[in-house]
Amino acid sequence: MLVLLILMLGGLAALGVEPLVLVVALLLGLGAMWVPSSRSSFRPRPKPAPRAAKTKNNPKISTGNSVTGLEALYEIQEKVGIGGMATVYKARSKRDGRLVALKIPQEKYVGDPRFVRRFHREAELLAHLDHPGIVKVYDHGNQGDTHYIAMEFLDGEGLDRLIENKRLSTKSVVQIMSRVAEALQHIHAQGIIHRDIKPGNIMVLRNALRDDGSVDPRGVRLMDFGIAAGKVLTRLTITGARIGTPVYMSPEQAKGQRIDHKSDIYSLGVVFYEALCGQPPFQGAYEAVIHQQITQMPAPPKQVNPEIPQVLSDLVHRMLEKDPEKRPGLEAVLDVLRGNWDEDPGLTAPIYLALAVETKKGTLRLMDLNGTLMRMWSGVGSGRGMFPSPPLALAVDQQGGVWISLFEYGGGAVRLLHRFDVEGEITHSVGPYGMKLGELLYPISLATLPDGLLVLDGEACTITRFDLEGNPVARFGGAGPGRGTYESPRAILASQNYIFVLDYGNRQIQRLDHKGQYISRYAFRKSRESQELRLLGGLGLTPQEELLIYDVDSQKIRKLSLEGEVLLSLPLPLAEGEDANSQVEMVVLDETIYAIRRGGTKIHRIKLGGQALPSLEVYAPLRGIAIWHNTLHAPTGAPVSRSVRGV
Repeated sequence: MLVLLILMLGGLAALGVEPLVLVVALLLGLGAMWVPSSRSSFRPRPKPAPRAAKTKNNPKISTGNSVTGLEALYEIQEKVGIGGMATVYKARSKRDGRLVALKIPQEKYVGDPRFVRRFHREAELLAHLDHPGIVKVYDHGNQGDTHYIAMEFLDGEGLDRLIENKRLSTKSVVQIMSRVAEALQHIHAQGIIHRDIKPGNIMVLRNALRDDGSVDPRGVRLMDFGIAAGKVLTRLTITGARIGTPVYMSPEQAKGQRIDHKSDIYSLGVVFYEALCGQPPFQGAYEAVIHQQITQMPAPPKQVNPEIPQVLSDLVHRMLEKDPEKRPGLEAVLDVLRGNWDEDPGLTAPIYLALAVETKKGTLRLMDLNGTLMRMWSGVGSGRGMFPSPPLALAVDQQGGVWISLFEYGGGAVRLLHRFDVEGEITHSVGPYGMKLGELLYPISLATLPDGLLVLDGEACTITRFDLEGNPVARFGGAGPGRGTYESPRAILASQNYIFVLDYGNRQIQRLDHKGQYISRYAFRKSRESQELRLLGGLGLTPQEELLIYDVDSQKIRKLSLEGEVLLSLPLPLAEGEDANSQVEMVVLDETIYAIRRGGTKIHRIKLGGQALPSLEVYAPLRGIAIWHNTLHAPTGAPVSRSVRGV
């Protein structure tokens, strides 16, 4: 054996390898020789040694962390968790027999004096905090190069796991958030900012989970103050990276700006959002999430999960305000969580906007004039009131019923028109697929009359009139060059005296009487010298029966008298992500135009005098808009006007 070793060493020496390298390798039992090669640096992978079974008396902990020196103080039992900077072990104190969680920094950080100071500062902070919702610290220090914090051992699950496993009810989420908000109140009162509020830093003890799905708030703990800082600090870095988790960072934290307690409120809002919706408000790669945190507001929680009470949805959305001064304080948050958050505020306003949107849940919605979502129903699915696709069109009748049209091929058993009451219950389903009177091919737009419903069929180029019970009364129109016939018609609306049709292919708006007889048309030439007509892509009507027409070529809304005189031209803003050629739908309330582009997510608001108002965000692609009058609040004897749209 010795001869073989000498021969091998001699051969390697000829190749320029230090003999000591091989000797050390053999003595340490590495089981592999390193031989240089001009062609590659391939190293055979050693066969792993069999692992010893873990037992209570013989725990084999493969960690990469040193626990040398702690054996005199603690009996290490098992590794229970590992993070980016530290590993946590379950251990028992040999001094008093107490079960503890030992937090030990990873070796690569121990050589950084700043990290070590911050690590022990966490222990000092926690040791001075006395709140039942904050994890307790019993001891901290170091044994040689091994630094540690001995904390309260928590037998439970992180909030992240509970969210992932869908084990939380709305009530249990409120109970957890209440305790965390109370804990944050306590640390903020000490001048401390947590800076890393996230589901993984919130623990729910096992015995706190009740059989009815609720949570005892006394079993909730806020943990991991490793990056907590006083209010005077603006930005800390470890190995050159921002401190915090991107998904839960406040905008000011993501930008590296000075932060205060309002940053924790934002992060708590993100956690609250995820716990209610089952998903965080922003998702994607690191840079994408950071960009969204800084520039975008997420969809309100209720639009993601219609079962969320409106009060909670509004609260979470306010907690996620980009401007820290607009976020509620923790006392205001707790006032909501301790109050009647599950009560339905009801429909108390006289008028709402009815919307059809392209989404899986809540394809039909009522929104107040300030942009607050008040009702959601229907959706894409197979249950009652659900359909294979979102609505094509939307209209509201004088009884408050919401009519929608769909495209679904399936023979006589399939109905393409449905009426919902305000509670989301279907009252009528009519209009089978077909060519006979009362049958439809592609019901692209709807409008209501005092005694019925008008349906524009984009495929057959016809208009069918139904009574309010859904019985077909008449049909008129057809494909043609105009004067009561249409090419690629897109939209229909009705006033007290007339019917207006957006005849897209013929580049005109046609005016008919209620019996379908042609009266006149509206069109614009591209120039005085040209006979070519401008492309028209939208239709609306003022309460005074003045016509609103969207001119696609100029991206302006033209207001016309019934005689065809242009009274006003208003630019229609083009929001990011909107297509200027998309069809525009408009309704008018209180001298304000509410306009949408199909596929866009904003409701543009423009005063008829020309002033642009802030748009309303819907957070889902829009398909139609209408006015819904709350008949419970309509003045006695007052006329109720309707202006309805569909796409």
